[in-house]
Order: sequence, then C-alpha cells, then structure tokens
Amino acid sequence: MPSEMSNENIQTGPNPKLKGITLLVVIVASFSGILYGLDMGAIGGALEPMAKEFNLSAVEQGFIVSAVLAGGAIALLIAGFLADVFGRKKMIVIAAALFVIGIFMIGYADGYHAVLWGRLVMGTGVGITSVLVPLYLAEAAPAHIRGRAIVSYQLCLTIGILVAYIIGLYYTKSGNWRDMFLDLNYPGVLFLICCFIIPESPVWYFLRGKKDISLKILNKLHHEKEANFIISEMELLKKENVSDGSDSFFKRSYFIPFMIGLVVACLTPLTGINVIISYCPTILKGCGIGSHGSMIIGVIVMAINVIVTVIAMSLIDKLGRKPLLLISSLIVFIALLFMAVATMLPDSSSVKVILVCIGMFGFIFGYGIGIGVVVWLAMSELLPSKIRSRGIAIALFGNTIINTIILAIFLDVKNAIGYSAIFFILAGFTIVYFLFTLIAFPETKGKSIEEIEEIFRKKKA
Repeated sequence: MPSEMSNENIQTGPNPKLKGITLLVVIVASFSGILYGLDMGAIGGALEPMAKEFNLSAVEQGFIVSAVLAGGAIALLIAGFLADVFGRKKMIVIAAALFVIGIFMIGYADGYHAVLWGRLVMGTGVGITSVLVPLYLAEAAPAHIRGRAIVSYQLCLTIGILVAYIIGLYYTKSGNWRDMFLDLNYPGVLFLICCFIIPESPVWYFLRGKKDISLKILNKLHHEKEANFIISEMELLKKENVSDGSDSFFKRSYFIPFMIGLVVACLTPLTGINVIISYCPTILKGCGIGSHGSMIIGVIVMAINVIVTVIAMSLIDKLGRKPLLLISSLIVFIALLFMAVATMLPDSSSVKVILVCIGMFGFIFGYGIGIGVVVWLAMSELLPSKIRSRGIAIALFGNTIINTIILAIFLDVKNAIGYSAIFFILAGFTIVYFLFTLIAFPETKGKSIEEIEEIFRKKKA
C-alpha cells in the first residue's frame, strides 16, 4: 500500500537548506557532464585538420565523429548491469579513467585507426557516465532540487561543448588538433580525483540489503525527517514488489514508464541536436563561411546553449517538465523549418548565411530550454527502482544507436539530398516529439521517485 505521507509533508519548509555534502555530491557528479560535452564538441574544430593530415574520406570522417557514440553504445550494454553489481560510484570512477586514457590515445595517434580506437574508448567512458550520473543524482539528491541537480549535469555538458569549441577556435590557425584534444585531459584528471570523494548511492545499498548503510548515507545527504521518509518509502515499495513477484519490464507498472522514457530518449537525437553540435562548422562552411568565421559562430551557438540551460534550470522545478518539453519541441520544429528554407538559397547569398545562423541560434535556444534538460529527468525519474539502471541503459542505448547512425551517414546523406531535405526530415520527427509529449508524457515536478513509482502502480488497478 502507498505511504500516506507526501514528500512535502516531511520537509521543514518549502525549500530546506542543503547540506554541504549534498551540494558537493551534486557538483562532482554533474561535472562529468563537462567530459561528455568536451567529447561531443572537440571534434567540431579538430575534424578538418585531422582529415587533411590523414587524408580521410567522408565515410572515415563520419566514423570518427560517430565513434564516440558507438563507444557509448558499448558502455550502455553493460553499464546498468555493472552498476547494479559493483555500485554506481565505482563505475563512475572507471568511466573517468577511460576518458583520460582515450584522450591520450587520440593525442598521440599515428593514423585513422588509432584515432578511431581512442574515440571509442572516450565514448565508452562518457557512455557510462551518461547512464549512471543521472541515475546517481536521482537516487541521491533531495526531491525538491532533484530536477535542478540532474539539469546541472546537462549544464556542465553544454559548458563542456562550449569549452571544446573555444579550444578549437584557439587552435584553428595552427591546426594543431593533437594539442586540442590533449588539453581536454585537465578536466578529465580533475574529475577522476573528485570521484573518490562522493558516497555510494543509498538506493544501491538498500537494494543490496544493507539498510543500515543506506540510512547512514541518507542522513548525510538529507535532513533527518526526509531521510526517514525515503527509507520508509523504499521499504513499502520493497514489500509491494515482493508481493507482485515479478521485476519484468512487461509488468504494467514498469512497462508504461519504461516505454515513455524509451520513446523520449529515441526521439531526442532525431531532432538533429548532435548534427548541430558536431557538424556546426561544417554546415557553416558549406554556406560560404571560412574556417575561422565558422568556429566563431560555433562558439556563439554553444554559448547560447549554456545560457539557455541556466534559464531552464530555474524553470524546471517551477513550470514543470511537460510544459518545457512542449515549448522546446515547438521552437526546435520552427527553427528546423527555418534552416530548411534558408539552405535552399544560393551559396553566394549573404542572406543565406544570416538566415542559417538565425535558424541555428533558434534551434539551440529551443533545444536547451526543454528537450536538452528534460530527457535526462524523464529517464531518471520515471523508471521504477527495480528496473531503473537497466531501463536507463536500454533507453540511452536506443538514443546512442540512433545518434551514431545519424552522425556516421550525415555527410554522405548531405551529398545525396542536401541540407534542406535533411532539415525538413528532422522537423518531421520533432513534431512527432511534440505530439507524443502532449499525449503521453506525465508531470513529475515536486514528487519523490518513490511517489512517481506509485503513480504508475495505481494506474494498473
């Protein structure tokens, strides 16, 4: 039976003061987003000089861009299982180490295959964190800041992309793509060191039958009343799960939230976000802008991404998840149509350059205000505790496979049908995103993850 207490009842006020250790956990865990952002953004400035040095074909360039996501897909297959066996913290430490190793492999690569393997190793590291950090924050952060905590991961991701573009801009004239990558290891090593500070997830200990350790960590991270409430909620859910008997994905109270998270995860890359991030300079150069100018505009686009994510952080726990997703997907749809029409204009037209830039600015604003932040929450909040790590891994695996395919074939498809047709197709997927959100996506603002699980448990009755 569900608890008659609500998360609001056990708070000492509308916004209880955060403990220092809780703030530290949020900062350190979120910092992994910087690694993911660096991973995604670095290739934007490095691709052209790297292609010239190794005489890469369009297909090889596509593989190098998408390899980081392919490595992430490999990680997603095992991250959830390993996190359940060894713990969230240990796997995050391993992920940080893989990122550092991958950077060195790329920085000292002697050819195409060495770069490809380095990108795969980097991708494996960030793939693990992309599953486990939102999961870890959902299980460790207090309910009233959980939205902002998980969004802070997305904020760090956008900062990482921006930093990668700034580094790329700095090295544009020299074309020194090796140092461009090696500079990324400073934050990588820093994060690796900081990973040893944070505690293990209290939910993981509870699921392992170590209630005393779980309660001890909860009392460190939460105020006493909230810690006791959470442990009692986990006890109730444990009893209900035992009485239900099954932890199959096909149980109704599991299947519905899992499918919502899966669909949202798979529709997100079909908006074209990684195309904009990874190929922004390439698209702009195709419109007649020089290498240096395209990197400057790329930096502006990524800076807008950071600013909008900060705005989204202040709105996610006020407006809610669903309204932001609706607003976001509608803006992205309009921006994609704008770019599709703009890219029909002659390449020599200055109007084309201006309109494409405006479209990119609009796209990144729309994506950052909702989709970019809510997708992590959707997967972390909706999935019940017994399938959460596996569910997130499967959802992100779908997300990553779609992203990998899009990035790998983008240049070839562009050569075949042009930018305009691509943007029209992406706009079509984005309007599907809007309609799915309108019809199926639930609001989870202000609810504990245990209360969210109860919502879907009641729906089966």
